[in-house]
Amino acid sequence: MTLRLADVLADPELRLRLADGDPVALNQPVRWCAVTELADPRPFLSGGELVLTTGLSQLDEAAQRQFVGRVAEGRAAGLGFGVGLTHASVPPATLAEARERRLPVLEIPYETPFIAVDRFVADRILEEQYGRFADLLDEHDTLARALLSGRGLGALIDALHQILGAPAMVLDLYGRVLATAPASASWPVEQILARRPGGGDLPQAVPVSVEDTVVAYLCCRRPRRSADVLPYAVSLVGLELARRQAELAGKRRLAGQVLEDLVRGTIGAPEAERRLSPFGIRASDEHALLVATVDYGGDLLRKLVSSPPLAGATTAILADCLIAVLEPGQSAREAALLLSAHLSRHGDEVRVGIGGWYAGMTGLRWSYYEAHEAMTRGPGINERQQMSLSGLLLASEDVPLRDLARDVLRPLREFDAAHAGSLVATLRAYLDADGSVAAVADRLIVHRNTVRYRIGQIERLTGRCLTHTADRVQLWLALAASSLGGPADTP
Repeated sequence: MTLRLADVLADPELRLRLADGDPVALNQPVRWCAVTELADPRPFLSGGELVLTTGLSQLDEAAQRQFVGRVAEGRAAGLGFGVGLTHASVPPATLAEARERRLPVLEIPYETPFIAVDRFVADRILEEQYGRFADLLDEHDTLARALLSGRGLGALIDALHQILGAPAMVLDLYGRVLATAPASASWPVEQILARRPGGGDLPQAVPVSVEDTVVAYLCCRRPRRSADVLPYAVSLVGLELARRQAELAGKRRLAGQVLEDLVRGTIGAPEAERRLSPFGIRASDEHALLVATVDYGGDLLRKLVSSPPLAGATTAILADCLIAVLEPGQSAREAALLLSAHLSRHGDEVRVGIGGWYAGMTGLRWSYYEAHEAMTRGPGINERQQMSLSGLLLASEDVPLRDLARDVLRPLREFDAAHAGSLVATLRAYLDADGSVAAVADRLIVHRNTVRYRIGQIERLTGRCLTHTADRVQLWLALAASSLGGPADTP
């Protein structure tokens, strides 16, 4: 309970008397005591103090009024005037100025030493702080037990709502409300994410980080009770989101391994169906696949693994791509737009390919190849096209296309590794741009002569001419086949 001026006045052992002041002003909280005989105590006041003085330097009305004015300017809670020493009673000028300044004045009798008042205030403040510390430990324990109850983030936010006496919410970076309490609370999601002031007070939003990366915000309206518990709540939310990320990453790797085995033809349809059923993928349903990746200079696989789940889809990791198996009835276009928005936070150029809707395990494989071929056509969202002869070659496990692709591209990759070069990237951009040097220069942000020089190096190292259609087809197939491979296909 906060110590008020009225509490100091009410203590019978101190025997203080209200010399002047509005009784309402006695509800002012007292932060500490400050004993002074200085004419100007303002440099030593920070606000909320009970200033104690005997008026030693206040021998005339002007000095008395000036002292009271300076104490009021220092935002003191009240003035305690010791009588029986310099002054037999509180000077009338002091009382008059205090009345104008709305500053309560407590008369301290000669028998009550200032140290007794000081000790009373200090003991009560320390008692208050100890009580708040004990309450804070109880609140920490309540939040931890809520998180460990098995009900997860929802239980944690419910408990936080009860502690704060105000609505609370966890919002991820994509605008999804992960948990809120009460359920009826409304939140200005766009304003919170953009940190734009809007109508009314914008809720407090504290960033939640996982592995030094902000992944969400813990938001709350203005708390009716102390918000000291918020930092601990943020750490618990971070732990729960890290656990979710780890669980999602594990599921994605498992699902990705099964899909890779299915695509490569190393397992049959019955085995694939058995291994995919725990992920909710049933052979009797029609599914469509999205294949997506992004140009990213860091640890792309870690970013893909930790990307948020996609509603209405099972997500998996295959090579350097994020795969989404859509549930029946879901809009593939809308899902592709959402997936592109997710991945755009990790790089500049997002590629998303959309496969067709097919039933059965063979249908999953076919949809994957359609989506992957669509993805390789360039940045943005690409719809499937009728499967081409090159697509059939890439889909075949009987043709050692990836082995041949490694041999074709080996000179370029070895050169890039030895000289920190970009020949493979330049070749891919050149083929994507249908041989336009200007388009490649704009995309790679280099001079056109640099592109021409690299093209010459590519032709010299591979022994193929990029103006010949046959050689272009071979190099394009090599790039496409290598991008379908696993880690062994990536240098």
